[in-house]
Amino acid sequence: LRKAGKQEQIMILEASLQGSCQVVVDITSRFLFEQRVFEARKQRELSIDELNTLMQEAQRETYGDGLDESALHPYMWAMKPHYYSTEVSFYNYPYMFGLLFGLGLYAQYQQDPEKFKQGYDALLSSTGLADAATLAAEFGIDIRSADFWRASLDIVREDIERFEELTR
Repeated sequence: LRKAGKQEQIMILEASLQGSCQVVVDITSRFLFEQRVFEARKQRELSIDELNTLMQEAQRETYGDGLDESALHPYMWAMKPHYYSTEVSFYNYPYMFGLLFGLGLYAQYQQDPEKFKQGYDALLSSTGLADAATLAAEFGIDIRSADFWRASLDIVREDIERFEELTR
């Protein structure tokens, strides 16, 4: 990005921000929807209207005032087949976790590139050997800390600011 011209930077940032926003906002709304469906299903079967309401509530929560009320998609749950797979629960969570964890790692890299490089390969080669919190802790990362996740979102915020500056 540093070596790209202005138009290339805009295109790269736009593509990156589209992906990040899809995950941070839309995929998160789907995750919230899944959580609420599983919780409600402990009590009873849900009607179409209830599923629509849960979907819209999740969308409102993540999109906030950034999406016109008329653009909410109450039937999004009906369009995604993974909601009906008995073998896959919380399909959306890995996307959300993966993006934010990766951005959090990048934030760690920005703080101290040399120190980060020393543990990065070991971190990658250790995936699957422990749960995420334990594995991250071995490398001095506390994923239970809100600060870690804020640093992830700060990377997105910085990209937004850079994009806005370039497109003025």
